[in-house]
Formats: sequence, C-alpha cells, structure tokens
Amino acid sequence: MDKFLTVKTFNSRIDAEIAKSYLESFGIKAEIFSDDAGQSYPSLQSIRGVKLLTNRKDIQKARKLLDKKDLSNEIS
Repeated sequence: MDKFLTVKTFNSRIDAEIAKSYLESFGIKAEIFSDDAGQSYPSLQSIRGVKLLTNRKDIQKARKLLDKKDLSNEIS
C-alpha cells in the first residue's frame, strides 16, 4: 500500500472537497483528513486545517495541478 502524503491543507472541508474532485478528474486518487471530531466540531477545521492527501507517486503532479489552478477563488 502506498504511503499517503499531504498535498495541501485547507481552511474548510468544502475547499478540500473541491480540490479532491479536481484531482480525481485527472485520475489522481485523493483522500481528506480532518480532525474535527467526526464533523461534530467544524470550527476545528479553521484551527487545525483540513488535509488533502494523495499517494507518494502522484504527489508532484497533484501539487502542480493545484498550484496551477487557484481553487480558493473559483466561482461557478
């Protein structure tokens, strides 16, 4: 099994979900990790962040894709 690494840390789960979908549209498997007590305390997301993870072999491609496209400013 591949080791998962953090691609980027977001301030909200919504932003992380958008980025995850974006990466998956390029065939990159991604997972989200958020230590917010099972979404019972979403305010912890802004304190601890929401991590977008991918496996080691896709990390460079994922970072380039996310750097190229500023997902935090997307309107659509």
